[in-house]
Amino acid sequence: MTPLRNERGIALLTTLLVLVLVVALTYEIFHIGARAAQTGAYGRDSIRCALLAEGGIGAARVALRVDARGNSYDTLDEIWSRPVPPIDLGDGIAQVEIEDEERKINLNRLVLPNRNAPDEQRLAVFRRLLETLGVDAAVADAVVDWLDNDDTPRVGGAESAYYLGLPYPYRAKNDLFDAVGELRLVRGVTPEVFETLRPHLTVHSSGKVNLNTAPKEVLMSLSAGADAAEGGVIDSAAADAIVAYRKEHPFTKPEEIGNVSSFLKELYRRTRLRDMVDVQSTAFRVRATGVFGDTSRTVDAIGIRSGNTIQWRFWRLE
Repeated sequence: MTPLRNERGIALLTTLLVLVLVVALTYEIFHIGARAAQTGAYGRDSIRCALLAEGGIGAARVALRVDARGNSYDTLDEIWSRPVPPIDLGDGIAQVEIEDEERKINLNRLVLPNRNAPDEQRLAVFRRLLETLGVDAAVADAVVDWLDNDDTPRVGGAESAYYLGLPYPYRAKNDLFDAVGELRLVRGVTPEVFETLRPHLTVHSSGKVNLNTAPKEVLMSLSAGADAAEGGVIDSAAADAIVAYRKEHPFTKPEEIGNVSSFLKELYRRTRLRDMVDVQSTAFRVRATGVFGDTSRTVDAIGIRSGNTIQWRFWRLE
């Protein structure tokens, strides 16, 4: 890590601390202010925690904007991606985590834009991910049925006729996912399956996977599809080679995956792998938690970065 990157990291931590302190001071100045309707110790601590969490989101926004300056690629050694230690304010603690969504497979891209059929290439990638993670392949058909705009179930899938027969009935959505948590409503997605899949899936991203940040399991899934038989597949060893290479030589362009091995060079040249990958991240998940005593509140948010602007697409206070 260069001295310049160290200085930028220190500057970020300082900015984060200042923003959190400003939020805490704002609370003290306004003394709950418009939220004074909540009374009692728990209510006051809950508000303090929420304010700290919101301050953490603000700090994350600053970090992402700073990182965007003159940045043509994103890696796991960026300002936003480095672990930030809990910030102790005496009576309260603030914790912020940032993760890019481009390291994941986008569920909403498994169907074509008009939602009348699956995107066969991306569906093959998802099937490969399920196989790699040891999840029943039928989940892929059930997810497509949840997304597409018809009521005809695929082999292994399910439409409203199935869901309406459950003890607590509901209809298939036949529309895009608004949040990854909706996956728990899909046939075959047990709590265990959901926890296995969740780290690798998103519904907010460009649809391309960042080669610099994707985990091994996602990298292994990218070579699936109709042309995989011709080009070969990214197996465990090839994925490990990508991860090892990028630690020392971050990819500045997608085609640089060919620098890892001649196999990957040909795979990129001859297959649709080149349509599935990138080296930049535009969507980020931020979790900011404020803690006072035994009380904690967390803001879970997803922002889309465009240039120097962050637009929040999802926001939930837990």
